[in-house]
Amino acid sequence: YKLIFVFSAVILAIIVIISVYSYNETEKIFKNQILKNLTDIVEIEEGQIFLVFEKFKVRTVDWSTDSFIRSEFEEIIKSNDSRRAEQLAEYLKIKKQSMDADIIITDIFNLNGTAVISSLEERIGHTEPLEELDKEYRFSQAKSASYAESFVSALIYEDEPGHSEPLLHVSVPIFSLKTDEAVGVMINHISGKKFDEVLTGKFQLQAGVKTGNLPFVGRKTLEIYIVNKEGLMVTPSRFIENAILKQKVDTEPVKKCFGENQEFSGVYKNYLGKEVLGASMCINDKDIVLIAEMEKDEIFSSLKGKRDQAVLIIGLIWLLSSLVIYWVIKFFLGNLMIIRKTALEVAKNNFEVKIEVKSKDEIGDLARIFNDMIDSIKTSQKQLKEADIKLKEINLNLEQKIKERTAELEKLKTGLEQSIAEKTKELYQKLAELEKFKKLTIGRELKMIELKKEIEGLKSGPKKT
Repeated sequence: YKLIFVFSAVILAIIVIISVYSYNETEKIFKNQILKNLTDIVEIEEGQIFLVFEKFKVRTVDWSTDSFIRSEFEEIIKSNDSRRAEQLAEYLKIKKQSMDADIIITDIFNLNGTAVISSLEERIGHTEPLEELDKEYRFSQAKSASYAESFVSALIYEDEPGHSEPLLHVSVPIFSLKTDEAVGVMINHISGKKFDEVLTGKFQLQAGVKTGNLPFVGRKTLEIYIVNKEGLMVTPSRFIENAILKQKVDTEPVKKCFGENQEFSGVYKNYLGKEVLGASMCINDKDIVLIAEMEKDEIFSSLKGKRDQAVLIIGLIWLLSSLVIYWVIKFFLGNLMIIRKTALEVAKNNFEVKIEVKSKDEIGDLARIFNDMIDSIKTSQKQLKEADIKLKEINLNLEQKIKERTAELEKLKTGLEQSIAEKTKELYQKLAELEKFKKLTIGRELKMIELKKEIEGLKSGPKKT
């Protein structure tokens, strides 16, 4: 079972590693493809917006070059004729604005920044400080521009008559027919809804393009919108009402565009705080950035579903692999298990067992060798027992001989001890006799010395007298 477990664990590890690597690579490829798609979408939308800008620029240039408008406006600013001003305003509404419903208001300012002509009566006489006029209409640039040169200002909301919604402004100088000098500035106020129509595909559908809203099909969180330099949305949000020029957007694409003048594609948190994949395009001359983004959860939801399916499939593959391994091991290693069982019996000193393996492969050879080994061990055990019996008999005989020899030695020892004792006794007697003889000899010598002295004394006695 350990072998089965090891093989199963190795196969599972390999499958998991390959699956995780494949999933990560697939996720990376999928992410890059989505970012490419979003970049393509935002580039297409950028082109559509440029077409809209160009359309209104061409329209405004066309109106500003109308000979009737030029001549009438020049006469009006000279004569200050209100009746002719009203007629020109009516001409703008009937002959011009009727051609394009997206142009809400048309103003003609004099060079001092006062609205002399307007299609909206309430705006006649309207004026603002030059700074405001430049910010809203790029007025100074327009009045100093060359013939038919146009300027587009950012989408803004003005607290002025006729501005009930955010409007885009296109400004073009009006030149005198007589002097070819600028005498005023025409400003068209254009509905910002046109950009929403472009970004949502309505504009393309109206133009007969049946796939105009294709990017939104099946994409619940896809959003394409425009942000101005102040970081405010200038087109509607799909998820927040009344977001135009109210919803602050301080996301990575906005920072890259207005802070570093760079376009962006990648992962970031959108203005709702949700993680999205997005791409952006900077339209610097219009002070806006176009953003297309989609929530990451929706993008990878299908991939996560596939991942869950893959996990289930991996589990089934691993289970089937384990079963296959079990049966393979059981089939090929069954005889080895028999050999193992027999080896355990032999380890318990049971040499009467035999391996019943009839296969003629290497396992069969191993079984026969093992049986021969068991027979050899049995023979060796038998010989060992016989040798042990003989050794015991030899030991008994040797012990008997040792005992007999020991007895003999003990007897010899006793005899020697007795002989030594007798010899010692005789020696002591001889020594005693010798001592007596010594004493007698010494006494005799002493007496002879005394006698010798007495004789010497007797010899010397007569000479003194």
